[in-house]
Amino acid sequence: MKASVKRNLLLAFFAVSLLVMLVLEFMRDGIVALGEHGENLYLISTRALGAFACIVLVLLSRAKKILYAKPTLSATLCFVPCMLIAINNFPFITFFSGRAYIDASARSVLLYALVCVCVGLFEEMAFRGCVFTAVLQRMGKRPIDVFWSIAISSAVFGIVHLLNLFAGAGIGSVILQVGYSFLIGGMCSVILIKTKNIWYCVLLHAVYNFAGGVVPECGGGEIWDTPTIVLTTIVALVVAAFVIYLLVKIRPEEVTALLNDTKKSEQNIIENTEKEI
Repeated sequence: MKASVKRNLLLAFFAVSLLVMLVLEFMRDGIVALGEHGENLYLISTRALGAFACIVLVLLSRAKKILYAKPTLSATLCFVPCMLIAINNFPFITFFSGRAYIDASARSVLLYALVCVCVGLFEEMAFRGCVFTAVLQRMGKRPIDVFWSIAISSAVFGIVHLLNLFAGAGIGSVILQVGYSFLIGGMCSVILIKTKNIWYCVLLHAVYNFAGGVVPECGGGEIWDTPTIVLTTIVALVVAAFVIYLLVKIRPEEVTALLNDTKKSEQNIIENTEKEI
């Protein structure tokens, strides 16, 4: 298939998926009214379509290799400590002490898990796959450029969550969500640079959402207590130190590989060789 035909086909898929997503947005009230799982069905359908549209954009970009890069041991070792943040989002202490519970059916829990997967997939493809790589490509590969690229794209990711105010969320909870979305966005951006594989980010995002939401959405009870706050603070500080270490250690060659900028990479190798000579 010719490159131009392939590109036009991808653009057609993008346009159709975006159009259907917008139609479903206008039909939200009707979908939600279908029954107890209406809201989840709405989220799954719209976020899956949004994710597909963003995947098309990534395929059309220079960073398309992030969709099919093979997992490596070094990449996994960078990812695993960050996964502690996602897992610790579940209220283990209150749950196993009987103060928090999950009483929904297995079907409801699985449906909520699918919601988390679709939301994580959409948001990572949109904000790390599209926004972050686009900003990074424009900013440059110096350490300060990488830092600002992460900060800008993460700020956009956080600010977008202000839209939850229009869905009826309280201002306090939304401001808190903006803050931790900024931090999670920054962590996922660093993971993407170090792993060159966006599926690590999708997995982390989905698990984080599921771990933090399954009790309030599929059960109830107490989530936060003093031991949980202390544990969460310790885990957050340890992982934050690790992510900062990874950020400081990012090399221009890693950014080049992420953006698939082979020509500039070859030029840099030549220049470095000449300097050594």
